[in-house]
Amino acid sequence: MILPIAIAVAVADQITKWAVFAGLRLGEHITVVPGFFDLRKVLNRGAAWGVLSGQRVLLVAVSAGMLALLWRTRRDILAAGRVCRIGVGLLAGGIAGNLIDRVKHGFVIDFLDFHWGEAYAFPAFNIADSAIFLGIVLYFIYTVSERKRS
Repeated sequence: MILPIAIAVAVADQITKWAVFAGLRLGEHITVVPGFFDLRKVLNRGAAWGVLSGQRVLLVAVSAGMLALLWRTRRDILAAGRVCRIGVGLLAGGIAGNLIDRVKHGFVIDFLDFHWGEAYAFPAFNIADSAIFLGIVLYFIYTVSERKRS
C-alpha cells in the first residue's frame, strides 16, 4: 500500500509540475477562482516558504536521508496501522517528487497559489508539498491514537 501511494503521488506531482513548467512563464499566472486561487509558476530554491534558500546540496541530502530512513524502518511501518501506512506513502511520494525537482532543476516548481484578494497570500506550493503535509498529519493522528490505546 505504501509504495503504490508514493509512486502515485510522485508521478502526479511531476506531471502537474511539467504542465506548469511548460505552460507558464516565470511569474505568469492563470486565475482559477478570482481573488482566491491562481496557478502561478514559482521556482523555489529552498524548502517550505523558501527556508534554506540556495542550500540545494543540504536539501537533497536531507530528502535522500528521509527516504532512506523510511526504507530502513519499513518493517515497523508495515506493521503499523493503515492510517500510518497511508501517511508514510504520502510523505515518501511528496519527498520523492520534490527531490526529483531539486536534482533535475536545482529548484522545486511551486504553482498552487491561494490568496485572499490582495490582502493575504499563502506561499505557493505543489502536489508534493500537499502530500508531505497530509502525510505528517496522518502520522500524527496515528501516533496520538496509539498513545491513547496504550
